[in-house]
Amino acid sequence: MKKLSLLGLLIILFTACEQTQRYTQNSAEIDAFKAVIQNYNDEDWEGMTAHYADSAKTFNNSSDVSLTLDEMVDYHKQSLINLSSRSFLEKNQEYEMVLTDKGDTWVNFWSDWEGTLKANGKKIKIPIHLTAKFLDGKIVRTSGNWDNTPKILALQEIDAKNNLSPEDNRAVIHALYQSFSTGDIPGVLALMEDNIIWNEAEGNSLAAGNPYKSPDAVLNGVFAPLGELWENFRVVDVKLHEMVDDEVLATLRYKGKYLKTGTAINAQAAHLWKLKNGKIIAFQQYVDTKQLADAAGE
Repeated sequence: MKKLSLLGLLIILFTACEQTQRYTQNSAEIDAFKAVIQNYNDEDWEGMTAHYADSAKTFNNSSDVSLTLDEMVDYHKQSLINLSSRSFLEKNQEYEMVLTDKGDTWVNFWSDWEGTLKANGKKIKIPIHLTAKFLDGKIVRTSGNWDNTPKILALQEIDAKNNLSPEDNRAVIHALYQSFSTGDIPGVLALMEDNIIWNEAEGNSLAAGNPYKSPDAVLNGVFAPLGELWENFRVVDVKLHEMVDDEVLATLRYKGKYLKTGTAINAQAAHLWKLKNGKIIAFQQYVDTKQLADAAGE
Protein backbone atom coordinates (compact mmCIF):
# COMPACT_ATOMS: atom_id res chain seq x y z
CA MET A 1 0.00 0.00 0.00
CA LYS A 2 2.83 2.39 0.89
CA LYS A 3 4.50 1.61 -2.43
CA LEU A 4 1.30 2.46 -4.29
CA SER A 5 0.94 5.74 -2.40
CA LEU A 6 4.57 6.64 -3.17
CA LEU A 7 4.05 5.79 -6.83
CA GLY A 8 0.94 7.98 -6.94
CA LEU A 9 2.83 10.87 -5.37
CA LEU A 10 5.63 10.52 -7.92
CA ILE A 11 3.09 10.57 -10.76
CA ILE A 12 1.51 13.73 -9.37
CA LEU A 13 4.90 15.44 -9.01
CA PHE A 14 5.97 14.39 -12.51
CA THR A 15 2.69 15.72 -13.97
CA ALA A 16 3.11 19.02 -12.12
CA CYS A 17 6.64 19.42 -13.48
CA GLU A 18 5.42 18.67 -16.98
CA GLN A 19 2.67 21.33 -16.67
CA THR A 20 5.22 23.88 -15.45
CA GLN A 21 7.30 23.26 -18.54
CA ARG A 22 4.31 23.55 -20.87
CA TYR A 23 3.00 26.88 -19.53
CA THR A 24 4.70 29.83 -17.85
CA GLN A 25 4.50 33.59 -17.46
CA ASN A 26 8.24 33.99 -16.94
CA SER A 27 10.72 33.11 -19.66
CA ALA A 28 13.41 34.55 -21.91
CA GLU A 29 10.92 34.49 -24.79
CA ILE A 30 8.42 36.56 -22.82
CA ASP A 31 11.16 39.04 -21.93
CA ALA A 32 12.03 39.30 -25.63
CA PHE A 33 8.42 39.97 -26.59
CA LYS A 34 8.10 42.58 -23.84
CA ALA A 35 11.08 44.30 -25.49
CA VAL A 36 9.29 44.13 -28.87
CA ILE A 37 6.25 45.87 -27.39
CA GLN A 38 8.43 48.58 -25.84
CA ASN A 39 10.29 49.02 -29.14
CA TYR A 40 6.93 49.48 -30.87
CA ASN A 41 5.90 52.12 -28.34
CA ASP A 42 9.24 53.91 -28.83
CA GLU A 43 9.16 53.55 -32.66
CA ASP A 44 12.53 51.78 -32.41
CA TRP A 45 12.13 49.66 -35.54
CA GLU A 46 15.73 48.45 -35.59
CA GLY A 47 15.52 47.31 -31.99
CA MET A 48 12.18 45.61 -32.64
CA THR A 49 13.29 43.66 -35.73
CA ALA A 50 16.43 42.49 -33.90
CA HIS A 51 14.18 40.03 -32.06
CA TYR A 52 12.91 38.51 -35.33
CA ALA A 53 14.44 35.94 -37.64
CA ASP A 54 15.24 37.36 -41.09
CA SER A 55 12.59 35.13 -42.67
CA ALA A 56 9.87 35.97 -40.11
CA LYS A 57 6.32 36.46 -41.34
CA THR A 58 3.62 38.65 -39.78
CA PHE A 59 -0.12 38.10 -40.18
CA ASN A 60 -2.48 40.94 -39.20
CA ASN A 61 -6.15 40.00 -38.99
CA SER A 62 -5.49 37.38 -41.67
CA SER A 63 -4.25 33.84 -41.95
CA ASP A 64 -3.51 34.15 -45.68
CA VAL A 65 -1.71 37.48 -46.25
CA SER A 66 1.70 37.79 -44.59
CA LEU A 67 4.22 40.64 -44.28
CA THR A 68 8.00 40.44 -44.42
CA LEU A 69 10.05 42.28 -41.80
CA ASP A 70 10.44 45.36 -44.03
CA GLU A 71 6.74 45.31 -44.89
CA MET A 72 5.84 44.99 -41.20
CA VAL A 73 7.93 48.05 -40.32
CA ASP A 74 6.41 50.01 -43.23
CA TYR A 75 2.94 48.96 -42.03
CA HIS A 76 3.64 50.38 -38.58
CA LYS A 77 5.08 53.61 -40.03
CA GLN A 78 2.06 54.11 -42.29
CA SER A 79 -0.27 53.67 -39.33
CA LEU A 80 1.30 56.79 -37.79
CA ILE A 81 0.11 59.10 -40.58
CA ASN A 82 -3.23 59.91 -38.93
CA LEU A 83 -2.03 59.63 -35.33
CA SER A 84 -0.23 62.04 -33.04
CA SER A 85 0.58 59.22 -30.61
CA ARG A 86 -0.13 55.53 -30.07
CA SER A 87 1.06 52.76 -27.77
CA PHE A 88 0.12 49.60 -25.95
CA LEU A 89 -1.10 50.60 -22.49
CA GLU A 90 0.87 49.13 -19.60
CA LYS A 91 -2.21 48.56 -17.49
CA ASN A 92 -3.66 45.04 -17.71
CA GLN A 93 -0.98 43.69 -20.06
CA GLU A 94 -0.80 39.89 -19.97
CA TYR A 95 1.90 37.56 -21.27
CA GLU A 96 2.07 33.77 -21.34
CA MET A 97 4.32 31.19 -22.97
CA VAL A 98 2.97 27.84 -24.12
CA LEU A 99 4.86 24.78 -25.34
CA THR A 100 2.56 22.86 -27.71
CA ASP A 101 2.27 19.10 -28.14
CA LYS A 102 4.40 19.49 -31.27
CA GLY A 103 7.16 21.17 -29.28
CA ASP A 104 6.52 24.66 -30.69
CA THR A 105 7.05 27.67 -28.41
CA TRP A 106 4.43 30.43 -28.54
CA VAL A 107 4.12 33.65 -26.55
CA ASN A 108 0.66 35.16 -26.21
CA PHE A 109 0.10 38.84 -25.44
CA TRP A 110 -3.07 40.73 -24.53
CA SER A 111 -3.31 44.50 -24.08
CA ASP A 112 -5.30 47.62 -24.88
CA TRP A 113 -3.87 49.72 -27.72
CA GLU A 114 -4.61 53.45 -27.55
CA GLY A 115 -4.10 56.01 -30.31
CA THR A 116 -4.79 59.75 -30.56
CA LEU A 117 -6.01 61.15 -33.89
CA LYS A 118 -4.09 64.13 -35.24
CA ALA A 119 -7.15 65.82 -36.72
CA ASN A 120 -9.25 66.17 -33.56
CA GLY A 121 -7.30 64.75 -30.62
CA LYS A 122 -9.81 61.93 -30.15
CA LYS A 123 -8.49 58.88 -28.30
CA ILE A 124 -9.32 55.39 -29.56
CA LYS A 125 -8.82 52.28 -27.44
CA ILE A 126 -8.77 48.82 -29.04
CA PRO A 127 -8.19 45.44 -27.31
CA ILE A 128 -5.51 43.46 -29.16
CA HIS A 129 -4.25 39.88 -29.00
CA LEU A 130 -0.83 39.05 -30.45
CA THR A 131 0.85 35.66 -30.58
CA ALA A 132 4.47 34.98 -31.54
CA LYS A 133 6.19 31.73 -32.42
CA PHE A 134 9.80 31.44 -31.24
CA LEU A 135 12.54 29.25 -32.62
CA ASP A 136 16.08 29.33 -31.23
CA GLY A 137 15.30 32.55 -29.34
CA LYS A 138 14.01 34.45 -32.40
CA ILE A 139 10.46 35.23 -33.52
CA VAL A 140 9.65 33.38 -36.74
CA ARG A 141 5.94 34.20 -36.98
CA THR A 142 3.52 36.66 -35.42
CA SER A 143 -0.25 36.86 -35.70
CA GLY A 144 -2.37 39.78 -34.55
CA ASN A 145 -6.12 40.03 -34.15
CA TRP A 146 -8.14 43.12 -33.32
CA ASP A 147 -11.27 45.02 -34.36
CA ASN A 148 -10.16 48.08 -36.35
CA THR A 149 -13.72 49.38 -36.75
CA PRO A 150 -13.48 52.16 -34.09
CA LYS A 151 -10.47 53.72 -35.86
CA ILE A 152 -12.02 53.42 -39.33
CA LEU A 153 -15.30 55.02 -38.21
CA ALA A 154 -13.44 57.87 -36.47
CA LEU A 155 -11.40 58.62 -39.61
CA GLN A 156 -14.52 58.48 -41.79
CA GLU A 157 -16.20 60.96 -39.45
CA ILE A 158 -13.23 63.33 -39.83
CA ASP A 159 -13.27 63.01 -43.61
CA ALA A 160 -17.01 63.74 -43.73
CA LYS A 161 -16.55 66.93 -41.70
CA ASN A 162 -13.32 68.24 -43.16
CA ASN A 163 -13.32 67.47 -46.88
CA LEU A 164 -13.40 70.76 -48.76
CA SER A 165 -15.48 71.75 -51.75
CA PRO A 166 -13.84 72.10 -55.20
CA GLU A 167 -13.98 75.88 -54.74
CA ASP A 168 -12.17 75.68 -51.40
CA ASN A 169 -9.53 73.37 -52.85
CA ARG A 170 -8.92 75.77 -55.74
CA ALA A 171 -8.59 78.59 -53.21
CA VAL A 172 -5.77 76.68 -51.48
CA ILE A 173 -3.90 76.18 -54.76
CA HIS A 174 -4.51 79.79 -55.77
CA ALA A 175 -2.92 80.88 -52.47
CA LEU A 176 0.05 78.63 -53.21
CA TYR A 177 0.73 80.23 -56.60
CA GLN A 178 0.32 83.67 -55.06
CA SER A 179 2.92 82.83 -52.43
CA PHE A 180 5.28 81.38 -55.05
CA SER A 181 4.98 84.48 -57.25
CA THR A 182 6.05 86.72 -54.36
CA GLY A 183 8.92 84.48 -53.29
CA ASP A 184 7.14 83.41 -50.10
CA ILE A 185 8.47 79.85 -50.09
CA PRO A 186 7.64 79.27 -46.38
CA GLY A 187 4.05 80.15 -47.29
CA VAL A 188 4.11 77.56 -50.08
CA LEU A 189 5.54 74.85 -47.82
CA ALA A 190 2.98 75.60 -45.11
CA LEU A 191 0.21 74.41 -47.44
CA MET A 192 1.78 70.94 -47.76
CA GLU A 193 1.00 67.94 -45.62
CA ASP A 194 4.02 66.54 -43.75
CA ASN A 195 3.78 63.33 -45.80
CA ILE A 196 3.30 64.95 -49.20
CA ILE A 197 4.31 62.88 -52.24
CA TRP A 198 5.80 65.20 -54.89
CA ASN A 199 6.80 64.01 -58.37
CA GLU A 200 8.56 65.98 -61.09
CA ALA A 201 7.80 65.11 -64.73
CA GLU A 202 9.67 62.17 -66.22
CA GLY A 203 12.51 63.55 -68.31
CA ASN A 204 12.96 66.57 -66.06
CA SER A 205 16.43 66.51 -64.50
CA LEU A 206 14.86 67.10 -61.07
CA ALA A 207 12.88 63.86 -61.45
CA ALA A 208 15.99 62.00 -60.31
CA GLY A 209 14.87 62.65 -56.74
CA ASN A 210 11.29 61.38 -57.21
CA PRO A 211 9.32 60.99 -55.12
CA TYR A 212 9.99 63.86 -52.71
CA LYS A 213 8.25 62.86 -49.49
CA SER A 214 8.17 65.95 -47.29
CA PRO A 215 8.06 69.75 -47.56
CA ASP A 216 11.77 69.87 -46.65
CA ALA A 217 12.53 67.40 -49.43
CA VAL A 218 10.64 69.58 -51.92
CA LEU A 219 12.47 72.67 -50.65
CA ASN A 220 15.93 71.13 -50.94
CA GLY A 221 15.36 68.96 -53.99
CA VAL A 222 13.19 71.22 -56.16
CA PHE A 223 12.92 74.85 -55.05
CA ALA A 224 16.58 75.30 -54.10
CA PRO A 225 17.90 73.97 -57.46
CA LEU A 226 15.44 76.19 -59.33
CA GLY A 227 16.94 79.23 -57.62
CA GLU A 228 20.49 78.06 -58.31
CA LEU A 229 20.04 77.06 -61.96
CA TRP A 230 17.59 79.66 -63.27
CA GLU A 231 17.35 83.41 -63.36
CA ASN A 232 13.91 84.82 -62.59
CA PHE A 233 12.18 81.44 -62.81
CA ARG A 234 8.42 82.00 -62.55
CA VAL A 235 5.02 80.57 -63.45
CA VAL A 236 2.60 82.65 -65.54
CA ASP A 237 -0.84 82.33 -67.16
CA VAL A 238 -2.04 80.08 -64.34
CA LYS A 239 -5.55 78.71 -64.82
CA LEU A 240 -7.22 76.42 -62.29
CA HIS A 241 -9.67 73.80 -63.52
CA GLU A 242 -12.46 72.15 -61.55
CA MET A 243 -11.83 68.53 -60.66
CA VAL A 244 -13.42 65.91 -58.40
CA ASP A 245 -12.03 63.77 -55.56
CA ASP A 246 -10.14 66.70 -53.98
CA GLU A 247 -7.93 67.25 -57.03
CA VAL A 248 -7.08 70.53 -58.75
CA LEU A 249 -5.57 70.81 -62.23
CA ALA A 250 -3.51 73.90 -63.06
CA THR A 251 -2.39 74.78 -66.59
CA LEU A 252 0.38 77.38 -66.84
CA ARG A 253 3.67 78.33 -68.44
CA TYR A 254 7.22 78.42 -67.10
CA LYS A 255 9.42 81.39 -67.86
CA GLY A 256 13.03 82.09 -66.92
CA LYS A 257 16.62 82.00 -68.16
CA TYR A 258 19.03 79.13 -67.60
CA LEU A 259 22.06 80.71 -65.96
CA LYS A 260 24.84 78.59 -67.52
CA THR A 261 23.64 78.97 -71.11
CA GLY A 262 21.68 82.21 -71.00
CA THR A 263 18.82 80.46 -72.84
CA ALA A 264 15.30 81.64 -72.01
CA ILE A 265 12.24 79.38 -71.89
CA ASN A 266 8.51 79.79 -72.35
CA ALA A 267 7.42 76.23 -71.61
CA GLN A 268 3.92 74.82 -71.42
CA ALA A 269 3.19 72.97 -68.17
CA ALA A 270 0.44 71.44 -66.07
CA HIS A 271 0.27 70.60 -62.36
CA LEU A 272 -2.06 68.05 -60.80
CA TRP A 273 -2.62 68.67 -57.09
CA LYS A 274 -4.25 66.30 -54.60
CA LEU A 275 -5.60 67.71 -51.34
CA LYS A 276 -7.03 66.43 -48.10
CA ASN A 277 -8.57 68.57 -45.39
CA GLY A 278 -7.13 71.73 -46.93
CA LYS A 279 -3.57 70.41 -47.19
CA ILE A 280 -1.69 69.27 -50.29
CA ILE A 281 -0.88 65.56 -50.08
CA ALA A 282 0.37 64.92 -53.65
CA PHE A 283 1.74 66.75 -56.70
CA GLN A 284 2.47 65.62 -60.26
CA GLN A 285 4.23 67.87 -62.76
CA TYR A 286 3.78 67.73 -66.55
CA VAL A 287 6.01 69.97 -68.68
CA ASP A 288 7.77 70.38 -72.02
CA THR A 289 10.92 68.66 -70.77
CA LYS A 290 12.65 68.96 -74.16
CA GLN A 291 12.55 72.74 -73.94
CA LEU A 292 14.02 72.58 -70.43
CA ALA A 293 16.78 70.23 -71.54
CA ASP A 294 17.60 72.36 -74.61
CA ALA A 295 17.89 75.44 -72.43
CA ALA A 296 20.32 73.61 -70.15
CA GLY A 297 22.35 72.48 -73.15
CA GLU A 298 21.69 68.82 -72.46
